[in-house]
Order: sequence, then C-alpha cells, then structure tokens
Amino acid sequence: MSTIGTSTGTPGIPVNRFALFSETILAGVIVLLLSVPLVTAPAAYAAGVAHLERHLSGRDDSLRSLWGNFRKALPGSWKLGITTAAAAVVIVLNLLLALVGQLPGRAAILPATVILAAAGAVLLLRTTANWSGQLAWNEDEGDVPADVPGTQRWAAAYAGAKSDSLRDWSGSLLLLAALLMAVVFVWMLQALFVIVPGTLVLAAAAIKIRSHR
Repeated sequence: MSTIGTSTGTPGIPVNRFALFSETILAGVIVLLLSVPLVTAPAAYAAGVAHLERHLSGRDDSLRSLWGNFRKALPGSWKLGITTAAAAVVIVLNLLLALVGQLPGRAAILPATVILAAAGAVLLLRTTANWSGQLAWNEDEGDVPADVPGTQRWAAAYAGAKSDSLRDWSGSLLLLAALLMAVVFVWMLQALFVIVPGTLVLAAAAIKIRSHR
C-alpha cells in the first residue's frame, strides 16, 4: 500500500490500491449514468471527484454521500452544463461531418475543433475538481456546503480552474494525457467507454491534490 494526503492538509493515510481501483470503477459508472442528460455532467463529475477525495482521505465514501454531493452540485451548474452539452453536440457533429468528408474547411476546422475540445475538457475537469474546494469537510455530517449560493460556488471553481490551468501547466498536460489515453482505450475497445468517467475523475482528483500541495 502507498500513502497519500489531501490538499486540505490531512495527514497521509495508507491507500489500498485495489480498493481505490474498485472505487474508481464504481464511481465512474455512477458518474456516467448521472451524466446521461449531458447538462448534468459538470455536477456528476464534481460529485465523482469529491467522492474519490473522501475515499482517499478516509472519510465516508458511501454511494449515499456521492448522491448527496451530486444534489449539492446541481444548483448553479446549469449554465456550465448547458454550455458543455452544446459544445459536445457541435464537436461530435464536426467530427462526424469530417469523417464523411462533408465538413467545409476541414483542413482548418478539424484541428481547431480537436484543440478546443481538449482545452475545454481540461478546463471542465479542473472546474469540477475545484468545486469540492468550495465545501467544508465535516467528519460526522458529510460535506456541508459553504454559506454561498451554488452559482457563486461554481463561479469560484471556474475562476480557480482558469488560474490553475496556466499556473500548473504540467498538471494540465497530465490531464491531456489522461484524456488521450481514454480516447485510445475506447478506440481499441468501445466497451471501455464505461470506465472512462472513472479514470478522468481519478485523474482530476489526483491533479488537484498534486497542484495544491
């Protein structure tokens, strides 16, 4: 087993790698289901990251706590969720049109689409990871929302994500690598799309812990 600590200064505790793997897969499947409407994806990923943070720090990591974090993340996330859903539709349409050779200006639009999609995905992952930083940890009662509206909480998470993306550029590159690996996994075997959310949630949580040490 290895030892890891959280960004909040919690002392390092032993981490069972197999338990972490199992928790990552389970959380990933639930995040995938919660993300099906697309507009709920930011809240789902925020809850997933918070869930793995709780697991790594030895706090309550039950499915009930994950669902509770998802419900807390929904208020204020709709603007980001709608933007994410619209961007996903545009990206998929561009890629499909490029695949069949019907995309005007394909030589310029296709690379731009891929670059913007990658940058947007990194920013989204960092934003959802930072959302849990707007919560106060409570050992007995679970995650207690800070005394600010959900919109302000998400705005603070987004502002922090933009700053972190540039300040911790190596972490952003690691997130890009995680995204690339996820794409390769699905390309190799489409059924692996089920584990993609879990790997991305784990990557976002790890980069957050790494960048705030």
